[in-house]
Amino acid sequence: MTVPKITSALGYSQDKLRKAMLDAFSDYAIPMQLSPQQFAEMMRQRGLDLASSRIAISDSQIAGIWLTSVREDRAYLISSGTRPSYRSLGIARALANDSLAYLRSISVCSFQTEVLRNNDTAAALYMSLGMEKQRLLDCYSLPASGCSNSNPFQFEQVPWDRIAPLTRGLFDWEPSWQNDTQSLNAISNQLLCLSLFDGPDVIAFAAVHPGTGTIHQIAVRPKSRRNGIATALIAGIQNQLPGCALRLINICSTDAAFRGLMANLKATETVGQFELKMPM
Repeated sequence: MTVPKITSALGYSQDKLRKAMLDAFSDYAIPMQLSPQQFAEMMRQRGLDLASSRIAISDSQIAGIWLTSVREDRAYLISSGTRPSYRSLGIARALANDSLAYLRSISVCSFQTEVLRNNDTAAALYMSLGMEKQRLLDCYSLPASGCSNSNPFQFEQVPWDRIAPLTRGLFDWEPSWQNDTQSLNAISNQLLCLSLFDGPDVIAFAAVHPGTGTIHQIAVRPKSRRNGIATALIAGIQNQLPGCALRLINICSTDAAFRGLMANLKATETVGQFELKMPM
C-alpha cells in the first residue's frame, strides 16, 4: 500500500467521486446507494466545489474523499469518508487539514457541516479540528398515505422561483445548508411546491422533492399559525404524491410547535444530526 497523496478533486469525474463515496459508506448500518443521476443532483444542490474538495490517492485509486461547497465567504462539508481498507492511516485528518488550509487562503470565514448524532468517530474528528455544536437537528418520516378529498384550504401548485423571493419572515430559524434557498434554487426544476396566498403575499408553502419524498421547506407565517394550515399542507403533498413516504430532515429541535405537529401526524422520529460550525 502506497502512502496516500492528498490532492484537489479538480480533474476527477463525478462518477469516480461517487464510487469512492459509496465504497466509503459501504459498511455502514444503512449503506448509501446513489445512482449517477442522484449523486449529480446531490452535488448540484449542495454546491460541490472541486477546487476546495480533496481526495486521497493510494495504489492509483481514490482512498478517501472530502467534498466541499463554497458560497461567498462560507464553506460546507458535503461528504467525507475513507474506504474501509484505508482507514486508521490518518487520511481523513490529512484531507481536512489540506482543504481547510485552501479555504483559509481564499478568505473563507466559516466552515460548517452536519453529522449524525450516533456517528461518534466523525464527530470527534470534526470537533478536534475546532468545530463546535450549533444546533440539534431532528429528522422525521411519514408513511405513505392515500388521497383525501377534504382540505379546508385551496393550495396552488406554483414554481419554486415564484415562492423563493417571498419567504422572508416566515421562518423562526434558518434552514440547514442542504435545505436553504440557494440549495433549492439549484434543483428548482425538481421541486413540487404548494402555496397559500393572501394577495401577493405567501401565507404558507411547502417545497418537496417528489423523487425522494423530502420536504425541504415548509412554513406558515406567524399570524396564521395554529389554524391547521401546516397539517393541511402535508395532506396536500400526500394527495399529490399518493403512495410516497415523506421525510423531513434537519428540523431545529428547539421548535416545539413543529415537534407537536409531528406528534399529531404520528411521524416517526429518525436519527437526527448535530450542526457543527467553526470560524476560519
